[in-house]
Amino acid sequence: MVVSEKVRGFHASGSAIRKMFDEGLRLKERFGEENVADLSIGNPGFPPPRAFSDALRRVAAAPSMHAYMPNAGFPDVRERVADSLRTRGLLPGAKAEHVVMTTGAAGALNVTLKTLLEPGDEVIVIRPYFVEYTFYIDNHGGRMVQVESAPDCGLDPQAVAAAIGPRTRAVIVNSPNNPSGRVYGPDELDGLAGILRQASTRYGHPVFLLSDEPYREMVYGERAFVSPASRYENSFLCYSWSKTFSIPGERIGYVAVHPELQTSDWPLLMGALSMCNRFLGFVNAPAFMQRVIAESLDAEPDFAHYEVKKDLLCAALRRGGYRFAEPEGTFYIFPETPGDEADFIARAKEKLLLVVPGSAFGRPGHFRISFAAPETTVRLACRLLVELNA
Repeated sequence: MVVSEKVRGFHASGSAIRKMFDEGLRLKERFGEENVADLSIGNPGFPPPRAFSDALRRVAAAPSMHAYMPNAGFPDVRERVADSLRTRGLLPGAKAEHVVMTTGAAGALNVTLKTLLEPGDEVIVIRPYFVEYTFYIDNHGGRMVQVESAPDCGLDPQAVAAAIGPRTRAVIVNSPNNPSGRVYGPDELDGLAGILRQASTRYGHPVFLLSDEPYREMVYGERAFVSPASRYENSFLCYSWSKTFSIPGERIGYVAVHPELQTSDWPLLMGALSMCNRFLGFVNAPAFMQRVIAESLDAEPDFAHYEVKKDLLCAALRRGGYRFAEPEGTFYIFPETPGDEADFIARAKEKLLLVVPGSAFGRPGHFRISFAAPETTVRLACRLLVELNA
């Protein structure tokens, strides 16, 4: 066998999101793109903010934009990121030396996990969770421990407390949450921080918090985003501009370490993050994108079109009699399936409606809708959703 047994297993289970996305490409070619309601993947195909596009042209015209730099990224870009984190209250006290530029939030999570984990260390994730966490944790010798969320997909600190043991090294928190759209509030986060402090004292080593927050600007209504990393000192904040700037193919993000993280050797920690950037094969975040982001960091994307599509889908789900919680953030909705999950997903596909089964996110009996799609596609999906549960 050419492919390892482990990777064969991963390939067989695979990412349900990517499988459905590939199925969508096949169906669009067969039936026509206008007839397929593909709400499978969070792939925003909308123009980035004007400030980003303007910066793109300026940087492209400048000389010497493509050479190596320190593995942690350009010092001035890291300072721009740190300044933004401070002024927006996301990570008070952050400085350039606390930031490492990465190839998106996926790169940030992998670099951080590689830095932290010994073989067999446990990493807690909260269901429903982003499907790729399984692979990221395994990449670095860790063991994933799943914890159930509250019935409304809210954070349940006591459930996390019950899952923590002597080998627990980290907890990954994703808010706003993919797939549920749930945004964790300050009380939930403070409860979690208290649990992690107690566990760190009990076991004699820090239990780290990895805050995965690429959707933090996408919050609806009166709900305010609070960075989980801001509530607990032993935290790593992982971010990407993929979703907020509509540039998922450009792979640019960062990991920022809480300035009060408990370590006796800050140069070693930050040097290790930078080194992992290198020997995991990323080397450094793309030089060109670092410069563009530095010039457009303060852009304010317009998410009004997402809110319109969210409202259209929520209205259709209500008409169809689905049980669901309206999302507080992201561009996802996570309804319950009427009846058997696999049967519903299959019936939806027969109608050329593509959604992702909830079992892929650790929460069977649900399905994820992505409204990072054109409004015409969303309107077609609304009609099909109602027909499916008529």
